[in-house]
Amino acid sequence: MRSLRNCIIALLIGCCMPLLIWVGLGASLGDSFSLRQARRLKEAWQNKTCTLDTDCPPGFMCEGGRCVPAK
Repeated sequence: MRSLRNCIIALLIGCCMPLLIWVGLGASLGDSFSLRQARRLKEAWQNKTCTLDTDCPPGFMCEGGRCVPAK
C-alpha cells in the first residue's frame, strides 16, 4: 500500500509541475509587459511640456517646462 501511495504522489507531482511552470511563465511575462508599459508612459510624460504642476499626471511635477517625477 505504501508503494502505491508513493507512486500516486509522484504522478501528481509530475502532472502538476508543468502546469506550475506555465503559470509562473505567464506571471513573469505579464509583469514584464506591465513594467515596459509603465516605463514607456513615464518617458512619454517626461518629454511632455508643461507650464503648471496640474499639466502633469499624479506623481510628477512641472520643472523647467518638463514633467519630472516628484521627489
